[in-house]
Amino acid sequence: MPGLPWVRMDTGLPSHPKTLALLNDPSPKRWQAAASVPFAICWAGEHGTDGFIPATALPFIHATKTTAALLVKHGFWHAVEGGWRIHNFEVRQELAVVTAAKKEAQRVGALKANCNRWHGPSCSCWQDNAAVTR
Repeated sequence: MPGLPWVRMDTGLPSHPKTLALLNDPSPKRWQAAASVPFAICWAGEHGTDGFIPATALPFIHATKTTAALLVKHGFWHAVEGGWRIHNFEVRQELAVVTAAKKEAQRVGALKANCNRWHGPSCSCWQDNAAVTR
């Protein structure tokens, strides 16, 4: 699935009650876990995973299984088979299927505009090319 060129980040993240609870956790890994929160959101957005973080991605977001456990403990993530899911990712971010639909609409629109430009408004050859799926 195509990824997002950007993700939404809540400006209240630093002072959110979950963040404050995480940073007051006695674990020495609390700061690493806190840094992994925005890294994970960005990674999931870039890779079009709809908030799923596979265990194999932990090094890329500077996390470990220990920091992942802290994020689950404080409600940032939910443990799922094969990894974790970012809490409410689908509420705050564009899902991969929506991104793919937008890109496809742009592709078809470009085909139509170029056909109109080069062949005139009565040509409809763009429809043949639009039917070709990628």
